[in-house]
Parts: sequence; C-alpha cells; structure tokens
Amino acid sequence: MRARWALAVVVGLFACNQARADEPLSSDAIFGKPVPFSIESARLRFTHYDQEGHGFQSQAGPSPGLEQLTVEQPQLEVVAKQGKFTHRLWVPVDVITGASADAIDGWPPPDAITEASHTTEAASIDLTTTYQRDARTQLFFRGGFHIENPFRSWNLGVGGARSFADDNTVIAASLNQVFDWLDRFTITGVRLGRAERSSTNGNLSVTQLLSPSTVGYLGYGLTVQLGTLGNTWNVVPLSDGTLGDERLPGVRHRHSLVARLAQALPWRGAVKGFYRFYADNWGVLAHSIEVQLYQRLGPWFYLRANYRVHYQNGVAFFSTRASPDAELRSADSDLAPFTSQTIGILGAVDVPFARRIQNLHLDVGYERYFRTNDLRVSMYTCAVGFRF
Repeated sequence: MRARWALAVVVGLFACNQARADEPLSSDAIFGKPVPFSIESARLRFTHYDQEGHGFQSQAGPSPGLEQLTVEQPQLEVVAKQGKFTHRLWVPVDVITGASADAIDGWPPPDAITEASHTTEAASIDLTTTYQRDARTQLFFRGGFHIENPFRSWNLGVGGARSFADDNTVIAASLNQVFDWLDRFTITGVRLGRAERSSTNGNLSVTQLLSPSTVGYLGYGLTVQLGTLGNTWNVVPLSDGTLGDERLPGVRHRHSLVARLAQALPWRGAVKGFYRFYADNWGVLAHSIEVQLYQRLGPWFYLRANYRVHYQNGVAFFSTRASPDAELRSADSDLAPFTSQTIGILGAVDVPFARRIQNLHLDVGYERYFRTNDLRVSMYTCAVGFRF
C-alpha cells in the first residue's frame, strides 16, 4: 500500500509540473510585478503681477510709451513616485492684460494704442522624469510645450547627477533644446508670415558640503540662440523723428557663472547667498546678488525675507535716437543699461496631518521690483499644497 501511495504522489506531481510547463507565462513572470504609482505631493499657486512704467519700444503713447501690464498666473505642480522613477508635472497658465500681439493683429491693422487693453492667454505644460539608477546616480528627462498668441515653443532636456565622497559632493550636467515658432509683424501690425528661434543650453555644476551646516554650489551655463531673437513689432525712435523697426543680430552666445552658499544659523534660521555673472556677444555684462533669510518662529511657521540687486551695462546698439541707416538698433528697455532691485517677504505654514496626508503647506508672499529706467512691478503670491 505504501509503495502504491508513493507512486501515485510522484505521478501526480509530474503531471502537475507538466501542465504548468505547457501554460503560457504570465505578464508578471515576464515583466515582473507592476510597480505601484503614488502621488507624493500636489501644490497650487496663484500669482498676480502688476507692472507699470514707460519704455521707448512701446507705441502706447508719446515716446516713451506706457508699459502697463497685468498678469494673473495660476500654477499646478504634481510630483508622483513610481518605483525608481519620480515624475514632476508643472502647468502654469498666464492671463495677460496689456499691449500684446492681440493689439496689432488684423487687417487693416488696428491702432496699437486704443487696442492695448486686449487680453492674451498663455499656457505651458512641462514634465520632468527622474530615474534613480542607483544610490549615487540620477538621470532626468524633460519635455514641455508652451502656447500663446502668436507664439509656440517646444523644449526637450536630458541630464544627470552623481554623488561622491559619501554624498558630500554632487556633480550635475544637463543639455536642453528649445525651439520657438512665432508670427512676424511689422511695427504697423501687418503680418509677414512666420519666424523661428532656436536656443541650445548646456549646464555643468558642482555642489559641495563645506561643513555640517554649510553647503556651496558653483555652476556654469552656456546658451546659443539662433534665428529671430526679438518679437518683431518693437519700435525704435529714429533721429529723423520717425519710428523704425528693431534690428537685432541673428546669433547670441550667453554665458553665466553662478555661485550659491547656504548657511544654517544657530537660532533656527538659515541664510542663502547668490551671485551670478553674465556676459554675451552682444556686449552685455551683468552682475546679480541676492540674499535670502529664513527664520522659523514655531514648529509649523517660518518667514523668508529676500533682497536682490542686478546691474547691467546694456547692448552697444541700444539707442533712443537711432540712425535710419543703422544695421543694428534697439530701444528695448530690457537691453538698456539699468540697475534693478527686488525686495520681498513670504510667510509659510507647514501643518502635519494624520493618515494619508502627511503635511499641509500654505504660504503668502509679496515682492516689489523696480529699476532705474522706469519700470516697476508688484508681485503677490499664495499657495496651498499637500504632501502624501
């Protein structure tokens, strides 16, 4: 009896294994078990920009023209985790009121002064995926699209970072490509067809832990731009009393060197310093310095104050009374010599939650930007976010 029972067991096991071998492999056996997809955080921010001032590139009034502008900008940011992959989706939307392409588009061309209160909507979508290859190496892939009237833009980027010396040193590099498609107008509003612009950007940086409470950063970036580098409808006052079109070079090489320092303070605060040197082949040299001070006032609440100053010498061909025969000319206030300052303050609350929501974030802030060539901007911002 025992021999017969043992033989039956052996035959049964053989038959079971043979049946499994004849069955097709499951998707889990081929690809592995599905990796769960989870939302790590979600944040919604709203910013209001209120700009006022004058500039010679504007037709909205006797020169220099009015540069009044209002922007309402909601932004959505969602961060999700999927195994070794982290996805960041960013969607900003701009509702712009002021002199814009809407004010000059059409036939016959409308008056740019009386039509300057038209509204333009703009939106972008940007997705960055970071792959944690191992404990020391990260790779990222980025793609995005921007749309507004009369402008389209596509961007792609790749990069990576690797840590050394027990994560005390991190070296990172990235390469980005932006392609812009825009409508070409005359300064009287006649549409001349389409124009293109290409921007290729490369960055290299190193982050170093200098002490248990100090972190330093040094980075270099190079951007090469080709094509139509202006908006095509900017005007330039001429020496004969008329208005002419803006004429810019077709190539721009832009270099930036950035240094940052973050220092923890013994009274539950931190200070961050920032310096940026900029130079390009159009003749612009610029220096920017920014200081941010963080102070925690309780377990859930902190304040941030910031101050920034920027100086640039302007392009060599900037003029508010250019020659009608000038090969290059611009009256754009962004290309002029000026000094600007930004002062801001922000208050933030991080409240811990139970169960699935680990943290609730709220912040409210204000910044005031002003510069020496008659431009001022007030920026109001607030945000609400959740960390899961």
